[in-house]
Amino acid sequence: MLKTLIERFTRLEANDTEENYTRVHAQNVAPSSIKLESDITQTGERWAKTLFFADFPAAATPGLLDMLTTHPSADIDISIHASPRDSEQAINEFERAITNLDATRREKELRGGASLGATQRRLQDHKEVLAQLTDGSQRVFEVAVYLTIRGNTKKEVKETTARLQSELMKQRLVTKSVDYAQDKGLVSNSPIGKDTLEQTTPMLGKAAGALFPFSAGTLIEESGVLVGFHATTDAPVVMDRFDRENGYNILTAAKIGSGKSFGTKLLNLRQLAKDPDTILLMIDPLEGFRSLSDALDAEHIVVGGTRGLNPLEIKQTPARVLREVPDIDPFSQRFSSVMGFFDTFFAHVGNGLDKKERAVLGTTVREAYRRNGITSDPSTHGNTSPTIRDVVGILAEIAEDAEAFLDSVDEQAADPTRLEVEKWQERAAELRMAMRPFMGNGEFSNLAGETEVNISGEKVVYLDLQQGEADREIALMMQLLFDSVYQRAKETDKRVILAVDEAHYLMEHEGSLQWLDRATRHSRHYDLSIHLITQELKDFFIHPRAETIANNCSMKILYRLPGLSEENRMKLGLTSREAEFIRNAKPGDRDRGYSHALVSVEDEGTYPVKVTALEEEAQLIEAVDDPQNTTNGV
Repeated sequence: MLKTLIERFTRLEANDTEENYTRVHAQNVAPSSIKLESDITQTGERWAKTLFFADFPAAATPGLLDMLTTHPSADIDISIHASPRDSEQAINEFERAITNLDATRREKELRGGASLGATQRRLQDHKEVLAQLTDGSQRVFEVAVYLTIRGNTKKEVKETTARLQSELMKQRLVTKSVDYAQDKGLVSNSPIGKDTLEQTTPMLGKAAGALFPFSAGTLIEESGVLVGFHATTDAPVVMDRFDRENGYNILTAAKIGSGKSFGTKLLNLRQLAKDPDTILLMIDPLEGFRSLSDALDAEHIVVGGTRGLNPLEIKQTPARVLREVPDIDPFSQRFSSVMGFFDTFFAHVGNGLDKKERAVLGTTVREAYRRNGITSDPSTHGNTSPTIRDVVGILAEIAEDAEAFLDSVDEQAADPTRLEVEKWQERAAELRMAMRPFMGNGEFSNLAGETEVNISGEKVVYLDLQQGEADREIALMMQLLFDSVYQRAKETDKRVILAVDEAHYLMEHEGSLQWLDRATRHSRHYDLSIHLITQELKDFFIHPRAETIANNCSMKILYRLPGLSEENRMKLGLTSREAEFIRNAKPGDRDRGYSHALVSVEDEGTYPVKVTALEEEAQLIEAVDDPQNTTNGV
């Protein structure tokens, strides 16, 4: 049986020589056909062009060739051949070089040569290397590096080659085409490990080691889920979002069609498979999560129309959270989110709230809570929450008699002046009139009463905002939904994932971001992972507070972002090479089988990955009726 298998796959006998092995290996890796041209080769149905490295920088840094192995827009093969030079020969050559440099130095000293300093430095470097060669701590290698670029057309290969050569030149890496010897180039850059070109450069062992890009760090957390496979090594990248010290939040960004929706649904699907007790809540204005919702038989709640939501609703904070975080202030956090809601509303109907209007409205909101017995004491937060109707009613009281109202809410304060009373009454009347959309059959009358969205007891909930609202209305409803879900997440002792698609809607008004900033900072106390997904990464950098929210995400998953600016690159803490990776990242398609993403995990590292799904996973994630979703790598 063993012999049959050997004959079938290698046609080797047990007593064959090394030459036989080399021949058979070459046959196994050879293309089906070859058509040679002077500077390019057609291999089977594809084209290939081989280059050799003709010159290297004077000082090599580790990872010098990393750019090639993680380059998202190039299909390349790379090989490095390194043979140690005889130590005695290397020592003799360095001794001769030192003698020649010393003679050059003396001549420049006599003539006053301008490059004397450079010669002295080279002489000193040579002496240091000679000492290392003599004591055996360093060796000299003959190194050859070959690069083969592949593509579907001759034009594609030549364009990619020109782009890569330009990028390599920036690192002082000079490459040249193996003209009239492309066949030898293919052999030298093949798995058989035979250098038939011998385009070598002498290097010290340290410099040769800096060339090797084939070893890269990865992240494997036993309690985590698979995010993807390392783009260089194909090692799995396994991340536990709930094993982060600085919060469990994730920011995912990408240009449309790059893979962010597929990758987000895949990550959340795997989390549910890993931990069936995890609760998944999805807020979606554009049906991006609809396919996953249907596959998981989620509770589908269409938000809008007459379904009630109470922006002032407050829920009790679990006792364990109060014990573990004694300085937490749930009431202040809730008040901040309510005022953030009103900031967004008044920006929607007018020019926002000025300082005086905000002072009047803030006092009114606090009074509404007080009348329901709700204070900063967490034990009162189980009382019935006030509603916007209560707020409008209190505004009417102020507009009618502000002096009596102010006396009732703060008996210790100094009596207001007649002018102050007039201004309070005027502001209250204006605010009450502006809030008419909440009253009667108004545009937002469903937000004036009690909440009618019940997600308690559900494992997967899909909150669907696909109602055709204008952008500002979507922003208002998303903010309210986020806040409502956040309140309910506090009530469970299970882990909760809150995934928010098109999260840039939450970033539109600087004045309303304070509540979201607090929510992201305190979410870990409730075992809540907020997953923000956006096409508009720049929206997270237009305001300092929005930038803080992005920084509160301890994990970032960035797919293709061709327009990533240098300023935003630095704000994200990415290296130039990492930024170049996501600018050129490949979107997924079925033929390729994956999409590229850059995964940044706080305190761990940044990893270029290929995001790919099993066919069974893809069938759950892809929308059957969406012709664009036809891949297990999008």
